Amino acid sequence: MQLMICGFMLLLAVGWDVKTHRIPNQLVIGGGLIGLATAFLPDGIGWQSSILGSIAGLAVFLPLYMLRILGAGDVKLLSAVGSFVGYPGILTVALFTGLIGGILAFLLAMHHRQLRLMLNQVHQGLVVFLMQIASGGRPRQWIMVVGPHRLPYALAIALGTFSYVLSIN
Repeated sequence: MQLMICGFMLLLAVGWDVKTHRIPNQLVIGGGLIGLATAFLPDGIGWQSSILGSIAGLAVFLPLYMLRILGAGDVKLLSAVGSFVGYPGILTVALFTGLIGGILAFLLAMHHRQLRLMLNQVHQGLVVFLMQIASGGRPRQWIMVVGPHRLPYALAIALGTFSYVLSIN
């Protein structure tokens, strides 16, 4: 039951992210609280695992937000997923999400015939990022963008979560 509720939350998040490039706070906060509540059920993961999963999800993606690679909604969404899958499962979800996010970015660039542009953006972003870090500055915004096209990262999180669920069953 927990994973069905999590899946519904992820479907809503993907819909919002595709449509608006935002993930509503009400959705991720409500989802996280429901994830914690379902952890108390007899077949739940336990409140300790739920809380640790949520914290670990936040901790894994928070540096990417601070580097302005991901948006805050993506970080909060992974944290909410962590309340459903627990710890250490959220670490596998994050790994799958990163791999799938890279594949989706590549496919998005291929679809829009902007692979060269994407590779140039990644190269320039890394060079600027390293120069800014070396000089003690704060990195500029570097969200997953392929030309004028943004990757709705909730999709990568949803597919990463789905991959995790398939791997445990």
